[in-house]
Amino acid sequence: MSRIHSVSRITASLVLGCCMAGSALADGIQKLGFIDTERVYRESKQAQRIQTSLQSEFAARQSKLQKMQQEGEALEKRLSSGQIPEAEREAAVKKLTDMIQEFRLEQAKLTEDYNLSRNEKFAALQQNANRVIVNLAKREGYDLIIQDAVYVTGKFDITDQVIKLLNQ
Repeated sequence: MSRIHSVSRITASLVLGCCMAGSALADGIQKLGFIDTERVYRESKQAQRIQTSLQSEFAARQSKLQKMQQEGEALEKRLSSGQIPEAEREAAVKKLTDMIQEFRLEQAKLTEDYNLSRNEKFAALQQNANRVIVNLAKREGYDLIIQDAVYVTGKFDITDQVIKLLNQ
């Protein structure tokens, strides 16, 4: 019987402790905000300028890759349809193999350069956004601002405010 009472006391103590901890946490955080980083990356003027800049910066190389791909597909089609005489077939197969290799190499370089440039530019946007968020938090008395969460109700979402401040 005393064993049941001690288990009950321990359980009651744990429940009381959890309630007190939750209450202390709630007392500590008075104002909470949430930022949807992906929306900031899509909708802010700085993000849109970055996307435009990246497109223009890499358009020529992307065009070159598309042209290489079309040339390779045309050669492959000619090879598979039998339009190339048997005497030239071996050279055409080697040329196609070389074209595929060059295409893959250029594609990998383009992808690497694009990602590097994108990451650098978006890192600058992130720094700017963090500065805006900290200033907003101090000015409006936020205790905690969270970036990216699984679920947040709309009343905590301050993404629009951050985008508006970034766009100024």
